[in-house]
Amino acid sequence: MNWEEVGAIGQVLGSLAVFVTLGYLAAQVRHARQETRRALGQDRSEGHRELLAQARDERISSVQLKADAALGALPNPVATALMEQAGLTLEEANLMVGMQIAWWTYRLQMIPDVDELPAMQRIAFDNQVRGSYGRPGVARVFYETYLKGAAHPDALRYIENLLARPG
Repeated sequence: MNWEEVGAIGQVLGSLAVFVTLGYLAAQVRHARQETRRALGQDRSEGHRELLAQARDERISSVQLKADAALGALPNPVATALMEQAGLTLEEANLMVGMQIAWWTYRLQMIPDVDELPAMQRIAFDNQVRGSYGRPGVARVFYETYLKGAAHPDALRYIENLLARPG
């Protein structure tokens, strides 16, 4: 074997090393992008829950109701359904809507990564979702009145698949 052959083998091995390095780098970039998306989603959810907690403060909610009434705002469809079907006041219905939005924000954060949960947590999460949206109650009204028309199709598909399976 002469030096030219050794050099050619070295170049081939060097090229292979470059491809392996580029593949590894691509995988790292993809992982970093996924982690960034997950962190942004979690921050959004936490901020949303914090805002909902503030909105449930009696002073804030009473001022909101007063301003909405003065400005001619109509109750949202979920609140209207809760007032008609459950006999709640507008203030009570708005509290229930706020709670359901907070629960939905939590669930929406979990659904994309539900396959990563340990088996016991996955079963508990699925049973909780099935119990909330699969039986009569406030959560079911929220699901039927709001989520079915506004939620992301993948999230709806996940819930519909859960509801279709026996508990």
